Amino acid sequence: MARRTTRDGSTDRSKVAIADLAARLVEEGEIDYRAAAQKAARQLGFDRNQPLPDALEIDAALRNRQALFAAESQPQVLNVLRGEALRVMRELDQFSPWLVGPVLTGTANQFSEIELELVGIEPKHVEMYLLGRGIQFDAEDGGRAPRRASRSAVPIARYSLTWAGLPVAIALFEHHAARQTVFPQGHLRHDRVQRDEAVKRFGLD
Repeated sequence: MARRTTRDGSTDRSKVAIADLAARLVEEGEIDYRAAAQKAARQLGFDRNQPLPDALEIDAALRNRQALFAAESQPQVLNVLRGEALRVMRELDQFSPWLVGPVLTGTANQFSEIELELVGIEPKHVEMYLLGRGIQFDAEDGGRAPRRASRSAVPIARYSLTWAGLPVAIALFEHHAARQTVFPQGHLRHDRVQRDEAVKRFGLD
């Protein structure tokens, strides 16, 4: 296990251990990185004052684990998910969907959802479209706003559905500025692409 040092020069093995276990939990289906870190810390016996690794540290640990233990299988699963993501984006083309999350960044595995975002779209339009094509879905409110952020800074709605046997999650944001508030520059989930750019990145169509 690689060592990391804090500012005073001491080795912070605890955060490394938590990051590694959190990465394993993410591999096993935990979506929320912070929740994975909290669960990992509890399982390792640390108290609440223990500093937790951030999302970027967990993501790095996840990539290391995938390189070590799933160097052949994970890229195959990722390609399948990316191919289906492009098909879903084509289906939703009138809403100009954005691809986000592990399928975009490359850490997706067999437990990952295809995550899409729509901006400036009324929920009823999405729902009517899905219903008109016989696509079953579950809908929920966007959720709580981050601390010191307005309610409009979170998705106004979320949808979960199944596409070609794969889970798809769709989040609707009121406008682009709201989305940037939630995932600013430097955030692990800041990156997003529309279909044409995704095709270029993936080399698929």
